[in-house]
Amino acid sequence: MEATARPGNIALDISRPLFEQGPNWPFKHLKNLLLGKPLNDNLPELHFMDGKSSQDDFEHDSVIMSSYPRSGNTLLRAYLEKITGLTTGSDCDITKKLNVALMNMGLAGEGLVDKRVWIIKTHYPERYGKTKFGAERCILLVRSPLDCITSLFNMVCSGTHDCSIAETDYAKFADHWT
Repeated sequence: MEATARPGNIALDISRPLFEQGPNWPFKHLKNLLLGKPLNDNLPELHFMDGKSSQDDFEHDSVIMSSYPRSGNTLLRAYLEKITGLTTGSDCDITKKLNVALMNMGLAGEGLVDKRVWIIKTHYPERYGKTKFGAERCILLVRSPLDCITSLFNMVCSGTHDCSIAETDYAKFADHWT
């Protein structure tokens, strides 16, 4: 099924490059790839940025991805990493079990807030991260609070990102819900 654009929307007519390059990409090169012709139809391998700064690039523009816990930031980070091939970071404490689990699931930039990552996840102001950092741009990720609370409850009770408690356990904790 071929996608069709609304009248006046040229989004489907614009080339969307996929990236293949060595282990570290200079941001200027990435910009050129984004504005150039697509290289092929395969998704890129995951890479860190080169960590260098340049005044003529937007490389100084770190992007913060802020959300309430369990709003879908891990899913969005995974999509962004798969689409761009760039590792995302976070301000988390990498010694904590749940954060180590994210790193083991493939989010290699857990705990990084430097120029090796472009997008940095945080739950600030709901909670402070392990590392202070600055950012020039922001992605605000929002999910229904009722879904977030239920998901957070499952994460806290199960001690995992990907498991849920049994339906019968909700009755046991009914006083917490009311």
